[in-house]
Amino acid sequence: MAMAQKGAPPRTASFIFCTPRGISVGGGPEIATSNPIPDALERAAPGCQIFLSGGDYPAFRIGFNKGADNARYTGGKPHLPIVVKGQGKVRVRAGKGGDTVSITQDNPNGFITFENIEFEPSYRAAILFYRPPAGQVNEGYHFFDCDIIGSWDHAKASGKTSKWGLNGKRLKDFKWIGRSKASIIRDIRHEHAFYLTNMAGDTTIRNVEAKRLGRTFVQLVSRKKDGPAGVGTFLVQDCKISDTNIAAGDNYKGGSAFTLAGDMPNARFRFENNTYRAGFDKSLHKLTEKGVPYGTGAFVAWSEKEPTRLGTLTLIDNDFRFAPSCGERAVVSITACLKVEIIGSNHFEAGAMGEVSEKGKASPNTVVPSGIALSLDRPSGGKPAELTNRSVYLAPTTTIVGRIEIAGVEASELELQELRKK
Repeated sequence: MAMAQKGAPPRTASFIFCTPRGISVGGGPEIATSNPIPDALERAAPGCQIFLSGGDYPAFRIGFNKGADNARYTGGKPHLPIVVKGQGKVRVRAGKGGDTVSITQDNPNGFITFENIEFEPSYRAAILFYRPPAGQVNEGYHFFDCDIIGSWDHAKASGKTSKWGLNGKRLKDFKWIGRSKASIIRDIRHEHAFYLTNMAGDTTIRNVEAKRLGRTFVQLVSRKKDGPAGVGTFLVQDCKISDTNIAAGDNYKGGSAFTLAGDMPNARFRFENNTYRAGFDKSLHKLTEKGVPYGTGAFVAWSEKEPTRLGTLTLIDNDFRFAPSCGERAVVSITACLKVEIIGSNHFEAGAMGEVSEKGKASPNTVVPSGIALSLDRPSGGKPAELTNRSVYLAPTTTIVGRIEIAGVEASELELQELRKK
């Protein structure tokens, strides 16, 4: 951790109280400031508790070299994080810049926990972690009982614009967890709630409720051009997601709700007890192309043209369902994995089961290429998948409503029997 330079406030405080107008260090008198959170972070020793009284706080930055809105030198230690805790309703509002909270490793920092805070997305992101220099990572950032609340109305195509909820590069020991309540993420205009690239260590997302997102709920990718291969365990658990991938700029078809892609052969991925629903809010049905059903897919894993397979993927006790006549691709599509385990009591239900018209009524003229609940080794561009799954186990306790396809062809009974062998 970098040492404070001459003129920087000493990082010795064990507790700090903040209001939207100022900070009180260790019970001392309030010091007026235009941006209390970074000023408090610059005074906080590892293990410090920073308490935020209710109210609205301005956007801020961490780790940059200059700026009044910036905590240049800050950070905790692995077992002594700095904790920034909201008391009452605390919001960090969007600023004039592209991101509400932005974090860089120009000056090394990490091990900071945020609790009970609502973040408003700026026109780019609510929270953005910049790509760190080679050999560095963004480590030890935890968010407990935090929300990201956008204000874009997809049905009316109006409101305040936003691109991402959280964009994180090279994260390690990252956690976003609803502990005393579900974390809420909603109404993001253009893209993902979580866009995570080249994971540097374990990542956990748990107990989040998200809806009305421009693209995915979570997109985890690893591209060689962006750094080392993704490593660690990626856990998404107890999340309730609905109506993603509805951005007009993508013709309302911007991917699947849960997405894995790229160069992560030594990583493990576990999706447990999550739900996804699409099409049950009829007010959103118009968000599609003419003659094509509303909705995309729930889950996809693929190589994204990287030359390596993903590691071990486990799906356990998830429930992914599309409303009748909704969904224009497979509910779950998996290819390019070293090992796939579909275990427990998963439920995959396709909605668009046959021929439907634009209004959802039977029509001999509009054929829906859907009804696929599970696709393995999906062809791409009419060609066989370049990297097929090495090993797949499909537990007999899995509920499938729709077709199962392998390499673009409906699975035979013999192939199904092979999938069900441990």
